[in-house]
Amino acid sequence: MRILDVRDGNKDDIEKGRAILLAEIAHPSKTVLILRGDGPEIARFADAAAGRSDPFPWREVVWVKNNSIFKDGQEKELFSGGNDKSCAVILDLDDTPLVWLSADSNPLQIEKAFLKAGSNEP
Repeated sequence: MRILDVRDGNKDDIEKGRAILLAEIAHPSKTVLILRGDGPEIARFADAAAGRSDPFPWREVVWVKNNSIFKDGQEKELFSGGNDKSCAVILDLDDTPLVWLSADSNPLQIEKAFLKAGSNEP
């Protein structure tokens, strides 16, 4: 799991975080789950998502703790298909948002979302 955050007043962290996020999204053979936000519920979800991705080299979780890492309009583009409770989105192999998850999703729901995205099923 990659964790992207910004230290107070450090604009370099934003640029480095954006570069990492874009590189992970653009990877041609990885299914990427992008998690946004911070807090206890998000941390619990992050642990569950990492448990479903870490054993598989073709899966990646990128936890964006600070929303300033998203480029202008990127967060809306990634999360617009979900609902207000969506804290995570899984991209298919074409980098298209496919499955949105809320913080109360369990490991089985996360696994099913990874499988759906990795198979490029409609």
